[in-house]
Amino acid sequence: MRSLLNTLRLTLKELSAIRRDRVMVVLIIYVFTAATWLVSSAASTEIRDLAVAVVDEDRSPLSHRLTDAIRPPLFAEPEVLSPAEAARAQDEGRYVLVLSIPPGFERDLRAGQAPALMVLVDATAMAQAGNGAAFLQRLLADELQRYADPGGGASDPVDVVFRNRFNPNLTATWFTSVMQLMNNVTILTLILSGAAMIREREQGTIEHVLVMPVRPHEIVLSKILATGLVILLASISSLVAVIHWGLGVPVTDSLGLYALGAAVYAISVGSIGLLLATFTRNMGQFGLLVIPVIIVMLLLSGGMTPMESMPAWMQVAVGIVSPAPHFVAFAQSVLYRDAGLALVTGELLRMAAMAGVALAVVLARFRKVLAG
Repeated sequence: MRSLLNTLRLTLKELSAIRRDRVMVVLIIYVFTAATWLVSSAASTEIRDLAVAVVDEDRSPLSHRLTDAIRPPLFAEPEVLSPAEAARAQDEGRYVLVLSIPPGFERDLRAGQAPALMVLVDATAMAQAGNGAAFLQRLLADELQRYADPGGGASDPVDVVFRNRFNPNLTATWFTSVMQLMNNVTILTLILSGAAMIREREQGTIEHVLVMPVRPHEIVLSKILATGLVILLASISSLVAVIHWGLGVPVTDSLGLYALGAAVYAISVGSIGLLLATFTRNMGQFGLLVIPVIIVMLLLSGGMTPMESMPAWMQVAVGIVSPAPHFVAFAQSVLYRDAGLALVTGELLRMAAMAGVALAVVLARFRKVLAG
């Protein structure tokens, strides 16, 4: 009971310290509101109003028909340019796609030959280039099919019907908003937990705490609990106010289960942040150490690139040393697919096991630091 009361008192002290740190409070508010909104709204891989130029050297009814088929909302109104103008414009980055229609294209097509259309793709815009080129190819193929067989029906013997589950309109915001929230939870939990330890050292208050009748595990738990509580409240508020109300993403049916998983994840990541802080003496060193850890955790979490695209050995290694991929899988199942507790128990147990190991390691390290 005494240990519990000590942990509670120290947790209240940590919350008070966070409240007095105005820069940190402003950072938390900004990250979970404006930053989440801006990244979710701007960072989209959807094809919309893609810049296309047409080099029409045929000047035939068919070439005009193909040009007219390129229209909003997928593509911006195409601009017809000369070959030299198109090459210069693509060098300047003004057009992602340039469609080149060779001379005599319609004549050769009517003669039964196999004329070629060329699409020049600016591959530096990878997502727009790949998806845009695929959409443009399909659009041109459909238009040429209607030209060759006016009024003809589909020749495929089987009608394959696609139905998109969990994101019917393939809206990128539904994905990027939740993944940005997951990234924010990871980044700020690492920073806040480590900063709590560094702040005690730099201000000299760690010595005051050590002379109190408290144990090392009570100090560690109080810092993790305070950090986890702040991040948990901020993430839930962002999930409801920014993502659901502001962006219209339907993710609020399982808030209780999400809060449970986020709490377990915050303990594991907070322990990692404290562990990193024990190897540093000031905030500058901590910042240099935590940046590569954040980058690796985010890039290999499965939120930016699918886990299946990584080498098999890396999937196993990341799943063992980092709780991030388990939290991403958990959050996607709960918030997107409305999964119940039975379907995400495995991810919860893995995060809980990692939290236990991380706590044990940071406690051992913390005792060594205090002894030194």
